[in-house]
Amino acid sequence: MTRSDRWIGSLFFLFGLFVVWQASKLEFASSYGAGSGFFPYWLGVATIILAAVVGISAWRTPSGADTTTAPHLSKEKIAAFLALLAFVFTVESVGFILAFTCLSAFLLKLEGESWLRALSVSSASGIGFYLFFVRLLSVTLPIGPLGF
Repeated sequence: MTRSDRWIGSLFFLFGLFVVWQASKLEFASSYGAGSGFFPYWLGVATIILAAVVGISAWRTPSGADTTTAPHLSKEKIAAFLALLAFVFTVESVGFILAFTCLSAFLLKLEGESWLRALSVSSASGIGFYLFFVRLLSVTLPIGPLGF
């Protein structure tokens, strides 16, 4: 942990408190289930807990014991960034599900998986994402020329 982790933990702790405070002003439950304040409240609580873990760990570690190394840009990181950028700019034209499937296949291949495994896992992820979010939850996502 570095000295900056002390600041990060403290700031996220305060941010989590602010989120919980604001979410407590919203409806926590309604007649159909969770209200508009349910998820922000619990996300704020989770932020507080994780920020406390980071902050306490940073304060317990001596400030001179910086064991981190400077990050470097590798070809894989640049390729992943460019793939995410391509995803953002093509999601409207090809559809979310197809763009998500292609992105996940590319990232899996970038991590060293075989093409067979990358394509099968990303296809299963795309189908599962479609069934869960589009069919079950009726979430409106960008639709491509293939209809999904």
